[in-house]
Amino acid sequence: MKSREAADLGRFAGTELRHATTLVHGVHSGISDTIHRAVQAAVGPAALPVQIIADAVTSTAYTATGFGLDAGSRVAGWIAGQRLRSRGDEAPSIHDAPRGHQALAFGLGIRGDAIHAHTPSISPAMQVRSGGRRVDLTPEGVGAAYGQIGDQIAVFLHGLCGTEAAWQWRGNPQTPYAARLATDLGLTPVTVRYNTGLRISENGQALVALLDSLHSAWPVPLTKIVLIGHSMGGLVVHSALAQAPDDAAWLPLVTDSVSLGAPHHGSPVARGVRHAADTLTETTRGRRIGAYLAQRSLGVRDLEYGNVVPADWQDAGSTDTSDRRTHPPDRTGIRHHAIVAVLGRRPAQLGAGVGDLLVPLDSARHLATATHPSRFADEDVTVVTGLDHLGLLNNDRVYTALHAALSAPELSVRP
Repeated sequence: MKSREAADLGRFAGTELRHATTLVHGVHSGISDTIHRAVQAAVGPAALPVQIIADAVTSTAYTATGFGLDAGSRVAGWIAGQRLRSRGDEAPSIHDAPRGHQALAFGLGIRGDAIHAHTPSISPAMQVRSGGRRVDLTPEGVGAAYGQIGDQIAVFLHGLCGTEAAWQWRGNPQTPYAARLATDLGLTPVTVRYNTGLRISENGQALVALLDSLHSAWPVPLTKIVLIGHSMGGLVVHSALAQAPDDAAWLPLVTDSVSLGAPHHGSPVARGVRHAADTLTETTRGRRIGAYLAQRSLGVRDLEYGNVVPADWQDAGSTDTSDRRTHPPDRTGIRHHAIVAVLGRRPAQLGAGVGDLLVPLDSARHLATATHPSRFADEDVTVVTGLDHLGLLNNDRVYTALHAALSAPELSVRP
């Protein structure tokens, strides 16, 4: 960890511990309120002073604890930063740590926009990763990272709270898709890491810039680009395609995009969190919990409906919870595939609304509406049964569908 990262991590941890204390206080207050009401029902108004005193003592204790944890974390981070600086600051970045980046990725998904604004050293810029390190997007850097360089690449984007390591999902022992596509189809894998707490449209713009740099830095002329995204990553892919300038040098090389369980019509889980935050904030005892949930990242907010471009959320008031998507048209000449999962052995089992537990079937396949067509032709949607959302990251049946999709003749999808 670098000295600046240690200090920023202390600040971030302190803020989050203080917020977590508020959350615990809210839960405690809800439980104690229920008990006090029961006591008042039994003994009458005489019990009210006891509740007032108990609430005052509890509030003081939690406030002091929260500020104490905040201050302690900040001091610990500052001390750690000073020690690292005195040793020459030669330790690897937290972003390159074998385990630390996983825990950080979770925090980024939940609070990544605030981290980016207030503690930027622990907010990773969108970057290509290989062998546990950031790839310098120069011909020399790419050559050093990949060794044998082909002229066709597959770009992988993870989902919320993830990193490029998500594609090696430990729940399944299979070889990751990246290595299998390299062997079977000659697609050099390019895995990307990004801050999933930022706006999806902001990450889409960052992907445009990254692909510009990647195209310029690739040591041999590229002839084919495939974009593959899991969950939020699929939305970032479509965001980049929607926002890329028509003269982007890499754009004509994109033959296929693949969305794995991407919430193109949003996630009911994200909408449920927003509804809970709004409801709890309006209650006396639930306001602390509601305030905590209301601090969810802008990336999570975009998942409520599947926003992919700025027009989907700009000019919306703070209380506007409606679906404002503009459904930008897809790029012609690119074949868009959706591989979706359902928990049941048949799509109808458990209901299509359950889907893979996090994303419903109709959202993952971007079902056509009365006003907007689907992003996917029916023949380009594959449903994998008996699988959950994370199972899409590494599964033999999913890979079979992925291989089949990317093996389709290119001439049949080019204008």
